[in-house]
Amino acid sequence: MVLSVASLRKQFGDAIVLEDVSFRIGPREKVALVGRNGTGKTTLLKILAGELEPDGGSVSFARGARVGYLRQELPVDHGLTVLEEAQAGRAEALSMAERLKELEARLADGATPDDLEEYATLHERFLEAQGYAAENDVRLVLARMGFDESEFDKPTSALSGGEKTRLALARLLLEEPDLVILDEPTNHLDLQATEWLESWIRGYPGAVLLVSHDRAFLSEVAQQFVLLEDGRAKTYPGPLEKFLRLREEEAERLARLAKKQAEEIARLDEYVRRFMGGERTAQARGRLKMLERLKAQAVQAPRAERGMKASLKAAKRSADVVLEAKGLAKSFGEQRLFHGLDWVVRRGDRWGVIGQNGAGKSTLVKILLGQESPDAGWVRLGANVEPGWFAQEATDLDPDMTPIEYLVDACGLPVEHARGLLGRFLFSGDDALRKIGLLSGGEKNKLALARLTAESPNLLVLDEPTNHLDFDSREALAKALAETTGTLILVSHDRHLLDSVTDHTLDLRVDGHTLYPGRYAEYRLARARAEAETQRGPRPEPRSGGEDRPWNPRALSKEVSRLEKELAAAEDRVAELESELAALESTLADPPAGADLLELTSRHGGLQDEIARALAYWEQIGSELERLRAMQGGTR
Repeated sequence: MVLSVASLRKQFGDAIVLEDVSFRIGPREKVALVGRNGTGKTTLLKILAGELEPDGGSVSFARGARVGYLRQELPVDHGLTVLEEAQAGRAEALSMAERLKELEARLADGATPDDLEEYATLHERFLEAQGYAAENDVRLVLARMGFDESEFDKPTSALSGGEKTRLALARLLLEEPDLVILDEPTNHLDLQATEWLESWIRGYPGAVLLVSHDRAFLSEVAQQFVLLEDGRAKTYPGPLEKFLRLREEEAERLARLAKKQAEEIARLDEYVRRFMGGERTAQARGRLKMLERLKAQAVQAPRAERGMKASLKAAKRSADVVLEAKGLAKSFGEQRLFHGLDWVVRRGDRWGVIGQNGAGKSTLVKILLGQESPDAGWVRLGANVEPGWFAQEATDLDPDMTPIEYLVDACGLPVEHARGLLGRFLFSGDDALRKIGLLSGGEKNKLALARLTAESPNLLVLDEPTNHLDFDSREALAKALAETTGTLILVSHDRHLLDSVTDHTLDLRVDGHTLYPGRYAEYRLARARAEAETQRGPRPEPRSGGEDRPWNPRALSKEVSRLEKELAAAEDRVAELESELAALESTLADPPAGADLLELTSRHGGLQDEIARALAYWEQIGSELERLRAMQGGTR
């Protein structure tokens, strides 16, 4: 075992956060720690990382095991540069390199026997640590994390949230710990970086314990789940769908058992009350013992957790053209975000806006809402359009107001109506009277969604609404957005949410933009097909024209034969890549001494991308072959 947690207990004041928490993580296992916000997940991670002391129980690591921890907040140290922060991941090797240089200088001037002995010992350790590659490793990893050489001297305090997360991941990769602990690692990552991280985790030869509420991310990486509820932990096997099914089945079983026990307790209690002290006193005493034993062993029915109840339906109908943009362009200094953007959003459209961090997604939203001016082009809202805006990190909330004051002032709601609405978003009792500045990120997001529910806009513009929301609240939001009667523009890196509620995709990239008439999963497949075509080169066209031309039987038969051979070659290519991937995963599961884990992990991610493109190409050839075979059948 890499990690063993036994009977862990932690409380703050009178509040017991963790009680009798036990679980184990083996080598190379990828484990997800899940549960609602406030159940103690981050507290548990801090105990494992040595930042908090437990009040009881034990935490045991394998002898000599190294632990790396990616915090949810402040993942990198301020006061350092990007390069210095990354170098901390190979600090020991780089420190040995400096000491070796000092000893080499002494050797040149005449060294003592002690110097010679230290040099020999240190040099051997340096070779074992692959120290000569340390500096190159640092620069290579930073490049793979998206940092340009010109950014290496940039102070970490000037980095965005996503850049800090990527830098912290780079440092972890360089450290190569035996157990990696990740707290909400996909926050502030764009889709490209999130998918890279998935590949890295799957191929990582060590163990990983992560906290995430991203459904698609958990589906890709988690092999086991530790669920925290009421301060206790229960372990379930993965993948995600199996975990969710087992949890639901267990809840149903416990509810049935608790109901049956309650009925038996009531029956025994009635018997005791009726016959105790009468002719059947002896039997009643026997029933009383059974009753007391049953009460002591009674199963508690699963508590019905209150869930967020959002309703984002439009109050009135807008014009058919909700929003029109023409020739939009925006730059900051020499950094061009987007240009030449022509975009029409029609009533009922559900647009997902995706793209790299720094490509201008949030800036575009502000331009659409008139909060910022474009450098070129124009934006026009249609008649009767009433937009409602959700700002990323809820930056539009007044930190000095309370939630109830905010809803009363911002939305003009009566106090009692505001209290009822806050209750639907899980603000109970004194929660509604705390200053907004003291709320958690998830609570601020729920307050912003409560305001949108009160406003009932017919154009919803949401910028990363799932940040800080737990799994169940994300599901509630997805349900509310699926039921909205208005128009939606959703900026998000949550692939499950995008695929659940959008039907169009706008992809903003530093090298241009793409408008696609489909949800994210369809767009991603289309991109994979296009990349596969680019790699394979243009496919030969039929000799005598396009798809709609009349084929003669001979030419059609020749084309079918050609495509059959091409399909077989595509199948062989997929099989070849999958075989290589299986061999690579076997190597990563038990890497030989001196293996370049960085290169192996990178190749693992590259192979998965190649397989996706190869499958897309195979599917394309198969579809074309089916079409021609159907035509061939019609010519007989």
